[in-house]
Amino acid sequence: MSIAEGAARVEKAEELGEGVRAALRDLILTLADCKRVLGLRYSDKMLGAPTLEAGIAASSMAQDEWGHGRLTYALLSEFGDDPKGELEHGRPATEYRSMGPLDRGFRSWSETVAAGLLLDTALTVQYGALLDSRYVPVHNRVQKLLDEERFHFQYAAGWARRIAGVSVVRGEFAAALAGYLPEALRWLGRDDAESTQLLLSEGIVTQGPSALRARFLRRVGPVLAETDLAESLGVTQVDGGEWRCDATLRWEGWNDATRRASGVLDEETAARARGDKNRAMLLD
Repeated sequence: MSIAEGAARVEKAEELGEGVRAALRDLILTLADCKRVLGLRYSDKMLGAPTLEAGIAASSMAQDEWGHGRLTYALLSEFGDDPKGELEHGRPATEYRSMGPLDRGFRSWSETVAAGLLLDTALTVQYGALLDSRYVPVHNRVQKLLDEERFHFQYAAGWARRIAGVSVVRGEFAAALAGYLPEALRWLGRDDAESTQLLLSEGIVTQGPSALRARFLRRVGPVLAETDLAESLGVTQVDGGEWRCDATLRWEGWNDATRRASGVLDEETAARARGDKNRAMLLD
């Protein structure tokens, strides 16, 4: 029996305790910001992709991520926020909670694929922990999002196998994976964070960070193994069972609410995320 089945459903955020409500708002806002910025980074590769089809796929994934972001922002209306106002269109770059690795754009198709395989999958795994949430508004919205993310993973996995087999770009791709892998694992959070414990104990999420990292590695480990890059990344399968990674996760300066340790999104990207030019031209 899942937590959602074994505990009373919660229909409104006001029914949650103050600490749980704050922790859930932090998680939702972080997910929404990650989705929005990831969508922008995908959109940047519509031009400069290795094939016309790849550019079209980047456009499709960008639209998916943008839609996921809007869907997630909308959940925050229950928390007293105005998703279509200040939250989406008024915050400065310093207030965005997107993943640190997304602070800069993808410099190559190799980085785009590595981010799709690792960063996008980390987000999907975290959303998956909300699928059986007893908080009904988030529970009701996650399944469609996860269905669309299956394509993203399959697409990234297919390109990973393809790139890894091309000697000219294999090293570049390996370097991108090595940069993103510890970031993706760390982004899933700390087990002993107070907010994590609150969300778990109240049945808002069904798995904590360590369980989510294991789930993440079960998904990406086989793909990395197929590319013959798993061992160099410290990713191994134990006796044909669970996948492990020996990457060291550094928590100095880590902020559990924003899931960042340092740095901020650049103002130019934040302006795009806000839609400044669209609103100036009355297009949004």
